[in-house]
Amino acid sequence: MLLSALLLLAPTLLQAAPGEPPETVQAQVGQAMDAFLAAQGSGNDRLTLRAGRLDPRLRLGVCDQALEINEGRPLNLNRGRQTVKVSCHGSSPWRIYVPVELTRRQQAVVAARPLSAGDVLSAEDLDLATVDANRARRQYYTDPAELIGMVATQPLQSGQLVTAHNLGINAVVERGDIVAIQIGRGGFVVGSTGEVQGRAGVGQRVKVKNTGSGKVIETVVIDSRTVEAIGG
Repeated sequence: MLLSALLLLAPTLLQAAPGEPPETVQAQVGQAMDAFLAAQGSGNDRLTLRAGRLDPRLRLGVCDQALEINEGRPLNLNRGRQTVKVSCHGSSPWRIYVPVELTRRQQAVVAARPLSAGDVLSAEDLDLATVDANRARRQYYTDPAELIGMVATQPLQSGQLVTAHNLGINAVVERGDIVAIQIGRGGFVVGSTGEVQGRAGVGQRVKVKNTGSGKVIETVVIDSRTVEAIGG
């Protein structure tokens, strides 16, 4: 029998202690959600599932079999709010739909200090912090090194998540520019030149086509006239 009812979202879902038989449907659903999340996340302790409190008007008995969650379909681990189907296939079957919120904790790049629009980012400007990745509405970053040399396009507060929305390229080379290719940290230039294949700022990677050999190599921008071959 299909029971349709309004479900009220609550911060947590009450449940019985692990190993204890549930005394209420609420507790049984909580235990089933925990087990389901553990299976979906392979025991990943960075995942937390918060589910809705069942409407007290529901008249459901504790199922005499293990509850089935979502008919075995996996959760979308990249989506915060979603709804899952909870089914009892016991002697008194029932099924309900429960709204849940999935938190996925992730180390992401944040501003280490207040930044103004136009500031060129250095290593000292960036830090890592644990955020709820499922609440990030825009592309975020996990490696501060890849953002060095980029420019803030809007003010950032200390601890604020750095996203593609508030960053831009502080370009010193553009596609088609001719640059000298440097080999190694000693500043030795082998006399070859290359044509820049993209747009990049100091410290950023850019592909360069060697004008002599025609080979495209990965480089790091030193300044507007020089790049350093990676691995050279």
